[in-house]
Amino acid sequence: MTIDVAIVGGGLSGLAIADGLTRLGCDWTLFEARKRLGGRVLSVPASGAKIQYDLGPAWIWPHNERMLAAAEKFDLKLFSQYADGNLVFQDETGSVRRDLTFSTMAGALRIAGGIGALTNALAACLPRERLHQEHAVIRISDEGELIRLSVSGPDGPIIEQARKVVFALPPRLVDVSITAGPEFPADACAAMRRTPTWMAGHAKVIAIYESPFWRTHGLSGDAISHQGPLMEIHDASPMDNAVGALFGFVGTPVERRRGNAEALKHAALDQMVALFGPDAATPVDLIYKDWALDAETATEQDHAVLDHHPAYGMPGPLLGLWQNRLHFAGTEVAPTEGGYLEGALEAAEACIERLG
Repeated sequence: MTIDVAIVGGGLSGLAIADGLTRLGCDWTLFEARKRLGGRVLSVPASGAKIQYDLGPAWIWPHNERMLAAAEKFDLKLFSQYADGNLVFQDETGSVRRDLTFSTMAGALRIAGGIGALTNALAACLPRERLHQEHAVIRISDEGELIRLSVSGPDGPIIEQARKVVFALPPRLVDVSITAGPEFPADACAAMRRTPTWMAGHAKVIAIYESPFWRTHGLSGDAISHQGPLMEIHDASPMDNAVGALFGFVGTPVERRRGNAEALKHAALDQMVALFGPDAATPVDLIYKDWALDAETATEQDHAVLDHHPAYGMPGPLLGLWQNRLHFAGTEVAPTEGGYLEGALEAAEACIERLG
């Protein structure tokens, strides 16, 4: 059977494209290499609890019209990032200040239940038989009117044919994980390699507590550190504040993180105590995720943490490939909101328009 559109990647962009094509009455099939859907959106529970915490992106902003509309469509509750109280600052020597009266993420919004509530809702409204998890596209071949896809699945390799293919994943992943025949033009390959995968070099630690105790000490949960291992920390408590949670971005280079997850978690907890006091020493749970070591997210090029937000957008060489039958649609190619959740939806919207 020939597929009209094969979607490669089951993150927010891929799911949004599938949803849009369904509403247009188009035939599609989605292939996702992971066991789960969501891509870099990953909301997980703490031990023995149902509350979900975001190990990937956590915030949306009041100007993110597509994300706000999606939350409204699926009746997802939004709440403001906690921003009351002082910021904690730690210098290179470990010296700590707790008298800084501003919040780094004031105005940001979160989804009750985590961003995964959105990707789960999107997936739930799609025909289940068209969603193929643990199916990695490893090769595509241009056969004239059709594109042949070689797919590695749990039951062995399969071959599919599609009229059009959408890569709803970072361009660098396409470059390193999918072989093309004929090979992509040199300028297209160069464009893929120079497009950084947003947040792919990061690792994240979440500490869950019985209550958001720092608030009683006049602290917002925000912290900036020039010592580490956590360089930036924020309140991650759920909407009902039934428990407390803090999350931090790890600043330790990837080569020192590899194989040292437990040591990093202990060092992060020690730092939490130095920043927020002795109540931070006994979390209910401590969760760690290193995106740089996730082969379905990061390439070797992505291991260096970005120190600025790249100027994303659709590179010219990635347009019109294979007689306009091959399309890119991850957040990194979004016209204006590249890298953000809003960018994933923006890229999906633009791709659906190009598909006609």
